[in-house]
Amino acid sequence: MSKLERLGSLDMTWLQIERDTNLMHVVGVLVLDTPLDRQRLEERLQTRLLRLERFGQHVLRDSAGAIWESGQVDLNAHIVEVALPAGDEQAALETLVGELAARPLDPARPLWQLHLVKPYRRGSALIVRIHQCIADGIALFSVLRSLTDANPDDDAPPQLETPARPDNFFEQLCAPLTRSMIESIQISGAFWARYLSLMLNPQQVFDYAQASAALALEIGKLTGLQDDSLTFLKGQPQGIKRVSWSQPLPENAVRTLAEGAGTTTDAVLLACLSGALHDYLLGQGASATGVELRTLMPVNLRDAEASDPLGNRSGLMLIELPVGIADPQERLAETHRHVEEFTKAYDTQRALGIFSLIGQTPKAVQQQTLRLLAAKTSAFLCHVQGSHQARYLAGAKIIEEMFWSPASGDLGLAISLVSYDGHYRIGLLADTAMVADPSAITGRIAAQFAALAPGASPVAETPKSKAARKPRKAAPKKPASKPA
Repeated sequence: MSKLERLGSLDMTWLQIERDTNLMHVVGVLVLDTPLDRQRLEERLQTRLLRLERFGQHVLRDSAGAIWESGQVDLNAHIVEVALPAGDEQAALETLVGELAARPLDPARPLWQLHLVKPYRRGSALIVRIHQCIADGIALFSVLRSLTDANPDDDAPPQLETPARPDNFFEQLCAPLTRSMIESIQISGAFWARYLSLMLNPQQVFDYAQASAALALEIGKLTGLQDDSLTFLKGQPQGIKRVSWSQPLPENAVRTLAEGAGTTTDAVLLACLSGALHDYLLGQGASATGVELRTLMPVNLRDAEASDPLGNRSGLMLIELPVGIADPQERLAETHRHVEEFTKAYDTQRALGIFSLIGQTPKAVQQQTLRLLAAKTSAFLCHVQGSHQARYLAGAKIIEEMFWSPASGDLGLAISLVSYDGHYRIGLLADTAMVADPSAITGRIAAQFAALAPGASPVAETPKSKAARKPRKAAPKKPASKPA
């Protein structure tokens, strides 16, 4: 007899806001240096993935929302073997990932699927798609890591342990909340206490009036911001996706540059990305002067002591990319300033809970909120902290990793900063209505890093570029306010 369980309000949100032009899938790519054995992969999924009940359940919709229903999992339907056409394997793999990112998952089955690419180079590649109604990206990245091992001969399922809170700030955003952090949030205001209660207990249902009042506060935070810069990222997604990721940047080299400039590795990576976007704008014949792109970044709001590793329990923070600054050193200094402001905002719990609330409101309100989000922001940005050493999947060594969380509403760009095995990569998942060829951006990352590396001056000694920046295009005359 199948088990029935109603979707929690947060999980339901991701089903409700999904559009044909923007599917709510977390997408991942693993490149392996040897062919991945399908039988071992199936055994790994049986012992480690399917022990999590949600991966064996499909969604049934009804008049009250949706229900999880347990059933038998046919791995033949969830693992699809594909071969790439002859030619440039990297380009063919990126094309396939983009096509799959725009292809809906089968609603009659559990909402996940793997595509096994054999051969790829001298090994294989695995493309993963999981619907975000199962869990947010932060949780799903951890689940995918639990399928891997420290050496090729491990077979025993690892325990899903709560990681220690890392020193790097952006990595801290993905770590669960400590008890002291929870207590500080709970005493910071009645709204935050209600919001945190929802995040830590996702099965509870807010009443309509309470959800509407909380959403009004969140909309107020966004409304107080000036509109984001009017660039190629504004428009209507068409549902055709392309992906690309940069060549690896050595972690040691990025850290050395950051230390020499008195900044952080996060600021260096974001400055390289901003520089690549700057040059891409110029290459499109557009002006980059005064352009800043505001991005949304997920923040983990899980209790470190929570027993359920899945579900949607994340908030959002805003961080801006100083794309309009031409000089690499000034751009790094301004990026450093933005990261510092971001840190202070996080320390005062200024996260947005938009996505935890709009699923409990009428469709018209949802669409209006998503349009506002697209006016105030340009992209979704996530930082994925991988293993410092190489990992193995069913005996095959993983040599590259890339993941993306979905962009929602009318946003057409998802950006990922991924660290793995001593290297950083920056990846883009773009709608072709905004970016026809994202490799034209990721292909510039290495050159941007090289431009920063020679004689990088400390950011404290770099003249503040804030006063020199011109107002944004299409922005109102009043100064922007920060989220309350």
